[in-house]
Amino acid sequence: MKNTILHLLFVFCLNTVSAQFQSAELGISGLTCSACSKSVEMSLRKVSFVENITMNLERTEAKVIFKTGNPVEIEKLARAVMDAGFSLSYLNADFIFENLSVSNDFCFAYEKSTYQFLLSENKTLSGKTTLQFIGDKYLSKKDLGPWKGKMTTLCKSKDKKAGFYFITL
Repeated sequence: MKNTILHLLFVFCLNTVSAQFQSAELGISGLTCSACSKSVEMSLRKVSFVENITMNLERTEAKVIFKTGNPVEIEKLARAVMDAGFSLSYLNADFIFENLSVSNDFCFAYEKSTYQFLLSENKTLSGKTTLQFIGDKYLSKKDLGPWKGKMTTLCKSKDKKAGFYFITL
């Protein structure tokens, strides 16, 4: 009973993290030619917090470097790829943590967004950590399947317009 109460307190008390996104790797479905690649690159370059982009047509992916100190909105990356006429097969982002202990359903706030971990074990995160974004905008239908039953929103945010993301390691 005591552990259940502590878990609920953990879930409903949002932890604010002072850290920074550094970069992201985006798998892009349907990227087949250099014109397609250029279209995605140009769309991503319009995103205000993007500093640089490296496209890899052979691997159908983009590596995006973020401007230091600028708020990063992952949703805008997904939107830029969709605006170019493509979809994401995956979105992984590197985030710098400072000794943060996380567990399944652990929630934290960064900038104006809320993040909820979907994990199988407890971990302490320090330094650069790659986060995998889970959701229909960030994964192919096939890769999303195993996550469907685990995506229950337990985090409460004061700002109803803020972004919300499921993530894993």
